[in-house]
Amino acid sequence: MFIREKKTQYATVLQLVRSERGPDGKVRQQIILSLGEMKVPDDLRKTVAHEVEYRMNGYSRLETLDYEVGKLVDAIIHRLGSENKLPPLVHQEIDSSTIPGFGGMWCNQIEHENGTQLGPLLPLLKAWEYLGLSEFFQERKFRPRQIRSMQISIFNRLLDPGSENDLLNWAATTALNELLGERLELGGEDRFYRISDKLLAYRDALEAHLRERERELFNLNRTIVLYDLTNSYFEGQAAANPKARRSVNSKENRSDCPLLSVGLVLDGEGFVLTHKVFNGNLNDSKAMVAAVQNLQQLSNDGSRPLVVLDGGIATAANLAYLTEHGFDYVVNGKRTTRQKFAADFLELDQFHKVGERDDKAPVLVRRLESETEHVLLCRSNERKKKEDAIVSKTEEKFIEALEKLRTRISKKDGKLHLNKGAETVNRNLGKICGKYTRAAKFYIIEYRQENRDLSWHRNDSEYRADAELHGCYHLRCSRPDLTDDEIWHIYITLTKVESAFRLLKSDLGLRPFFHYTEDRCDGHIWITILAYHLLHWIEYSLKLSGYEASWRKVRRLLSTHCYSTLIIPSPDGVIRRIRKPGRPDERQRLIYEVLGIKLDALPVRTNIFRRKM
Repeated sequence: MFIREKKTQYATVLQLVRSERGPDGKVRQQIILSLGEMKVPDDLRKTVAHEVEYRMNGYSRLETLDYEVGKLVDAIIHRLGSENKLPPLVHQEIDSSTIPGFGGMWCNQIEHENGTQLGPLLPLLKAWEYLGLSEFFQERKFRPRQIRSMQISIFNRLLDPGSENDLLNWAATTALNELLGERLELGGEDRFYRISDKLLAYRDALEAHLRERERELFNLNRTIVLYDLTNSYFEGQAAANPKARRSVNSKENRSDCPLLSVGLVLDGEGFVLTHKVFNGNLNDSKAMVAAVQNLQQLSNDGSRPLVVLDGGIATAANLAYLTEHGFDYVVNGKRTTRQKFAADFLELDQFHKVGERDDKAPVLVRRLESETEHVLLCRSNERKKKEDAIVSKTEEKFIEALEKLRTRISKKDGKLHLNKGAETVNRNLGKICGKYTRAAKFYIIEYRQENRDLSWHRNDSEYRADAELHGCYHLRCSRPDLTDDEIWHIYITLTKVESAFRLLKSDLGLRPFFHYTEDRCDGHIWITILAYHLLHWIEYSLKLSGYEASWRKVRRLLSTHCYSTLIIPSPDGVIRRIRKPGRPDERQRLIYEVLGIKLDALPVRTNIFRRKM
């Protein structure tokens, strides 16, 4: 239950709303009460709505409510009652002293212990079930304990990424004992390393299984394939891994560490199709063929898959390979080549707005036809602002670096070896220009050795000409049948790969690598990608049901739903210990309903003891 604003023709009113699943399985919002122009501060609306729900169910919170919250809740409950919208009371608070055998001492001795996290595990188990992972491993003669070890390794990446040595300590804080039906502490810690090796051995078969399973579950038409490359770094020298290489092209800005590169192929809905691990110093453009060469038969309707690439990967050789092997492509042209279209970009009357774009951030496009491919010129004010800021900041740092060098020259810094000529000064100038290339290309720098004077000035005409192209970019496409809007929207789907990389690195613990050998590093990447398969199943299933939420939000909302052991003593010396899950709140129940999670199947255990006198 929540409070939302509704803008009408005459005023903005508040409504008390509840989300409910209809007979068709779709989640809809039901208006419980129109609050009119009642003033409920933004920061109190969630608390007020939750307390109203408690009151409607006949409960009240044990904590003392803030005065303002209590006043608002009472007003809403009164209005519900006056409009006959209060449901019949299911629970009513009574005086415990009036119940025989329920003395205050016995009540005060009720305790609970061993609370373990339950909520976030339930969507993961549901995703595991729908993706048919247990069946896949059972067909390949994996033992039940091995399958459970895989679940622990993969679930850990989604909840609290840690090392294999710490997995059992983490699992003890969760309800996996109840959910998997096994005492997790039994068995050595090295079993998680062994299970990583076994998972890696079945990588190709498991990727094929997941591709087909996800296509069947969601009726995916894989006419769009997204590809990009990233890298991650090691903590240590990684001397035992031949793929670990240093590179100046680190996307982590960690050229001081060895790297591994990962190529990721996704479909248009963000599901991972395959991945490939490369040497850390591999150029982006050389990795694409190895990553997509086995994916020719992706589309189930027989059409040619359309590969979406970033400009750094779209070399002439790569585009030729795609065309020869039955792929079409959409690619972002390199920024360094947009100058070829400078005159075309400046003909503003030839551009039109991409449909369904927000007027506050419009994108204007223009089509240029050619015999070999189609070029879509794009202008974006938002991108222009960003590029202006980048160039301005780079120029500021560039000038600051030149000023520092000039100060060193004036102070006759011995490290510059001024008496031996201009060689050291020129070397420092080269480093500065190489670091700030976006600004340096507009400047003419001169150092006169005879009077040790460093000067510079900007070529303003070139600077203005380049600034006119800020916010401009061009897309190249091999499909003549696609409209301008379709080409632009297809290219924007490449952001799904960027989003996947962010999740892999931040939420799922891909970086950094703490392993030493090649197989263990590859296994670490593979387990992380398997975790992403579960994550994306959850997010996509929620989206299809009309409840869009990130895994981070789902994990946070469900984190308070736990298993615990209740200890209930009685005056006759009998002690009941009941191990059971807690009652989910409204938001948690909604997520469970959307994902089809049944809580009544969760195990409950009861032990009864008698205190010895």
